[in-house]
Amino acid sequence: MTARLYLSDPYCQEFEAAVTEINGEWLILDRSAFYPGGGGQVADTGTISDLPVTEVKKENNLVMHRVPGHGRNVGDAVTGKIDWVRRYEMMKGHTGEHLLFSQLSKLCPDLHLVKISITPEKKALMVNGPLDWNMVSQAQRKAQEAIESSLEIKEKIVGRDDPLISESRVKLERIHEDGVRIIEIGDVDRAACAGVHVHNTRELGMILVPSLKSAHPVADLEVEFEVGDKAIRKAMDLSVAALRASDALGSRPQDLLSALENLLQENERRKATIKHYETKVLADLVPSYIRGIKLYSGLFENMDKKALIDTANRMIKEPSVCALGSVGDNFMLVIACHPDIRVDCASILRRTLEVVGGKGGGKSTFATGGVQGRDHAERCMSSSLAEITKTIEKKWQE
Repeated sequence: MTARLYLSDPYCQEFEAAVTEINGEWLILDRSAFYPGGGGQVADTGTISDLPVTEVKKENNLVMHRVPGHGRNVGDAVTGKIDWVRRYEMMKGHTGEHLLFSQLSKLCPDLHLVKISITPEKKALMVNGPLDWNMVSQAQRKAQEAIESSLEIKEKIVGRDDPLISESRVKLERIHEDGVRIIEIGDVDRAACAGVHVHNTRELGMILVPSLKSAHPVADLEVEFEVGDKAIRKAMDLSVAALRASDALGSRPQDLLSALENLLQENERRKATIKHYETKVLADLVPSYIRGIKLYSGLFENMDKKALIDTANRMIKEPSVCALGSVGDNFMLVIACHPDIRVDCASILRRTLEVVGGKGGGKSTFATGGVQGRDHAERCMSSSLAEITKTIEKKWQE
């Protein structure tokens, strides 16, 4: 059994211990301050007798430390040192997660915690539930108030039938010990947890949610957060970004969202207008004729892909052939024909595009493809029309 110093004294940075077991690169000690990970928090790193600890895990009541090239024997005395800067950041992150989720769940009772991630690179909650930015903003403010109130964080070990269990966030089915470790943050949160936490909320300094986004298929949403100095720096970066955005939109910072909403609405109106004119331009196409067969063709600037495809499908409901192209940053080509025309659209498209490094595919009556850039647009259009004309002429002669 390993005495778990990280539970009795989470601020322990250095400790003396004896090697009790060895399994290859793994050392088992009689006592350890290395947190083996859990609750979404990654395991500690550090050194044992100046050698890097590359992995830590807990099996039953043993804390195992991977120390490549350790050269130790059972009974040897060793000195363990935790990477304290990293560990302390994780402790603050773990405490911040408790604080943030408790406030979110009060605002959104149907919120379900799916997964937690507390790493040096990222701190996040993955949740299921109808969460939105208004709730996140309120929860963030409440969590910050708790931080600034310097609330004490205490640990209690209670029995599984203790009345305190019903007042705590706990999933007894996941706890196998008789005693349940409850972490209390002042009077604002009480939850079962076997992790490491700070002793006072003021140590967090600040908490910030910079991102709320989809987490499908794992969960509905991912709530990313930062604490301490990282939260302060992120808040400064985001405030500058907001100020620059409001300046670009010609609005006051407090009016940024309404200015953005107006801009989005205006953009939707413009898109609707463009779509109207695209539809009209395509509907007004006049065909040329090859041996009595209608050939619709045109090269358009930044034409919507769906509009081209829908138009092609409409045109070939009657005996006709079409070659429609759109050029913007890249070139797109649609070749289609009525089944009775028997023009192999996929073959013509492939031959047209492969000479300029383009790609595409489809079937004999409908094919689409394109090429990066706009330099080859006119060449591809001319080539496809020539191929279509050649095919129809050949079939007519047959």
